[in-house]
Amino acid sequence: MKQFAALSIVISSLLLGVTAPIVQAQAQTPAYRLIERDMAASNRIQVEVTPGRATPISFTQTDEVIAYILLADPSRLVYTTDTDLKSGRATTIFLKAIQPLKFPGATTTAITNLLVQTIDQTGQKRLYNFDIVPVRRNTAYVGIQIANAFVVPPRESKLARASLTGEGITSGTALWPIAGQQTLLIDKNRRARVDDIETGLRIAINRGYTNKSDPVVPKMQQVLYLLRNSRVTVKEAATSVGVPVEVISELGRIALNDRLLKLGQQR
Repeated sequence: MKQFAALSIVISSLLLGVTAPIVQAQAQTPAYRLIERDMAASNRIQVEVTPGRATPISFTQTDEVIAYILLADPSRLVYTTDTDLKSGRATTIFLKAIQPLKFPGATTTAITNLLVQTIDQTGQKRLYNFDIVPVRRNTAYVGIQIANAFVVPPRESKLARASLTGEGITSGTALWPIAGQQTLLIDKNRRARVDDIETGLRIAINRGYTNKSDPVVPKMQQVLYLLRNSRVTVKEAATSVGVPVEVISELGRIALNDRLLKLGQQR
């Protein structure tokens, strides 16, 4: 019962937006939510916007420039770019919440979407779809950065990396995690694999701890995508997406406990 209560508190905290602060690679470094370009272009990305603060969406880590922007409902939000779109050099959008306006004949919604079309140096166009989520609290990140590839912080000593990643492959004096084979220490004798974390998320949805429309679900899907496609640790993936490691740990624990329960029932 205590374990269930603890799980409910962790999941509820994320859904209410009470998340742990993002661990920053360097002191005073802004905590951006980093999303790989292919994933951003194929998913609806949620962007939280707080009154009185500007939230950037940046393409500076890609070779793309912004060619076109469409805001579906402009009654609660305005945007600017770092340079005029006609210049062909715009790479960042700045979003700002405003007091609600009324436009004759226009429709409004609590969560609108922002469509951004970009073009890269080869002439290839990409269309990104951002869901703009208004919140009253400070967000866990200052903005969104779209990147060609996930940027991995410098590797530390082999001993330090082993404590974070479990098994990995050695390159010089650093231990590099293998994509899709990362593990997370759950308790003294158990580690959760990527498959366990995914299973835990599915169980959490099925049992009603959360639902598919909650912000936790697309964030966890991003974490799983990074873990399966990048040589990053669970902690690095969690930090880039803005999910507390404790939540991922609880999802892993759900899967491991469910497996133990099924084994006990088979005996």
